[in-house]
Amino acid sequence: MPLPQPEWPVTSLGRHVAVRVGRSIPLLSAEIETRVASHWDAALGEHPGLYNGRVFCADVIGHDVISGHWSEYRRVLAQMREPGLYGADTLRPLAVVGLLRTTDGIVIGQRSEESIYLPGYWQGTPAGNVESRDGEAEIDLAAQLLAECQEELGLTKADCQVGGCLLACEHPQTHIVDVGMDITTTLDFEALQERCHRLGNAEYQALRLIQPDTQLPERLVPTLSAMLEQNR
Repeated sequence: MPLPQPEWPVTSLGRHVAVRVGRSIPLLSAEIETRVASHWDAALGEHPGLYNGRVFCADVIGHDVISGHWSEYRRVLAQMREPGLYGADTLRPLAVVGLLRTTDGIVIGQRSEESIYLPGYWQGTPAGNVESRDGEAEIDLAAQLLAECQEELGLTKADCQVGGCLLACEHPQTHIVDVGMDITTTLDFEALQERCHRLGNAEYQALRLIQPDTQLPERLVPTLSAMLEQNR
């Protein structure tokens, strides 16, 4: 099925975008906090492995600077389940998405059918929320993407080189903002598949190699479509 309209807005980014914390996490009213807790408890019943980590939410997205604040994943999930929960104070969680180039083409991944977000859709690899992994306050997008490479694909820092940022693409329903980034690996597709199957975290139910004459699959996340278009 096609993604809901309107189409995802795309913002061009400079290659070396700075991400800055501009404010502290907002306080919630008792009523909103109760609704967030209710959504979180329901989600835990469906997905017991969920973790309420710190995620970065963008307030202002500029060509060279993205500013925002740290929030909780449970707040983001509650908004996904109840759009409009926060009224005008919409959360725009930031994510990194790779345009991964192997020695023989571009690799894309099909999200697991068990995923909370866009199950079964094809996206750039790797991808994940911008999160505070070790309590850090500074945001390094390249480090975030490399961490996702290791978790999802089993690739080490020695296997990959992160290039610059390409664009930002926002989902109009969840308000997740994908930051598309160039990344290359010294592996070919066959070797990458083997590494992913052996060391990856089963984020993707399938990987596919895209070459100039490849027919693209249906159900592409618009961020991937925009990155591939820019790559032409």
